[in-house]
Amino acid sequence: MRNIAFRLVFCWVCLLACAAEAKPLRVVSLDMCADQYALALLPSDHILSLSPRARHQDSFYRARVGAIPMRRPTLEALLALKPDALVRTWGGDARLIKQAQAHGIKIIQINDVSTFSEAGPEVEKVAAQLGVAHAGAGEAQSMAAALARVSVPQHPRNVLYYTPSGFSAGASTWVGQIIDATGHRLVASQPYFYYLSPEMFLNEKADVYALGFYDDAYAMRRAPGRHPLVRGRIERAAHVTIPSPMLACSAWYVAFGLPELAERIS
Repeated sequence: MRNIAFRLVFCWVCLLACAAEAKPLRVVSLDMCADQYALALLPSDHILSLSPRARHQDSFYRARVGAIPMRRPTLEALLALKPDALVRTWGGDARLIKQAQAHGIKIIQINDVSTFSEAGPEVEKVAAQLGVAHAGAGEAQSMAAALARVSVPQHPRNVLYYTPSGFSAGASTWVGQIIDATGHRLVASQPYFYYLSPEMFLNEKADVYALGFYDDAYAMRRAPGRHPLVRGRIERAAHVTIPSPMLACSAWYVAFGLPELAERIS
């Protein structure tokens, strides 16, 4: 009798899980990084609105935006759209979040991840909250497969990261995780982001320069990244530009570009 009762309870839990899985939430995304989760995990008709930067060149899934509206969120707009949930990393101020909660709107908070080992569980967690756990599991598996496709270099190279604004990055940054995943070595004098003046840049020894946001015409207006001596050194040496969507948000899909990046560095 006890076994029968246990089986009935187990079946009921499974039915509830299936029902929840079959009904994805209708959401509004509040910032570009949250946009990526919504676009990757949800059917487009369940995304009521995206952030104004959803089609920006830094947005990994910008090609999926299609006809989905992009709006700067206000309480009036949210109440008119009647979402089940707001999806956010950093978007939306505290007052808006509190007002939305007061009207019964769920808040799905996406955590900032600093490693690929954190990125897989995070996309699975968010997907489960959205009611599409199967989609999250699929994305995590795709990330693991991409990481496994990265060829271990026979001769790892020393890589220096540099941006137009003159900043470099250390091993404890998302950039550090990207370079480490390619099997190459990051050249850095500090663990986090730090300023590297043209003079210091010219004194550093690197086999390859990995450039961040050098494909951004606006960013390239800034010194010291456009200093003639800096540009000359980079142009004469081996260099790669890391696609900006791999840098703008730390998330599972960044792994999809790693096999190609690793080959380009090698």
